[in-house]
Amino acid sequence: MTTADPQRVCVVRLTEDAVKDLYRLSKKDPQIVRSVFKRMLILERSPDAGEPLLGALMGFRKLSVGDRDWRIVWRVSEDADGTPILDISEVWAVGARSDSEVYEELRARVASMGDDPQLRSLKDVMARMGRLYETYHATAEPSRSSAMPQWLKAAPGEQLKLSPEEIAAMSGE
Repeated sequence: MTTADPQRVCVVRLTEDAVKDLYRLSKKDPQIVRSVFKRMLILERSPDAGEPLLGALMGFRKLSVGDRDWRIVWRVSEDADGTPILDISEVWAVGARSDSEVYEELRARVASMGDDPQLRSLKDVMARMGRLYETYHATAEPSRSSAMPQWLKAAPGEQLKLSPEEIAAMSGE
């Protein structure tokens, strides 16, 4: 696996619901969100941190924040669009541990969203949440540049006399 940052193992992305959780938590106490971001940055280097969940949430993992009062819940999945980074930690929920609230909410989210949620990069979320969180630095999304050699990109135009628009519409296959 090749990455621009040798420390990074995966890309961390958040579901829209997890982003809403962070905004809700920041209204209660911005320091909680700072602690959450600090823990999420661990996931860039170690997507298998924390503990696996069982039962209906098998495949998800949890990571404690603070005095074990808060939880980050995520899963590791694979990116199928050719990104050089294969493992992606999707943060699905951030919330209080009391009465398993965060786990109940996660079960409902998984049931309603399916396997293809809308995701936002951790770096983008941190930037949008404001200056209070600018001391933490998440890694940017990897570039989506093609691994196709330049000569192979040029061949359809030179050999087949295809226009740039026709070439752009072609798939890699």
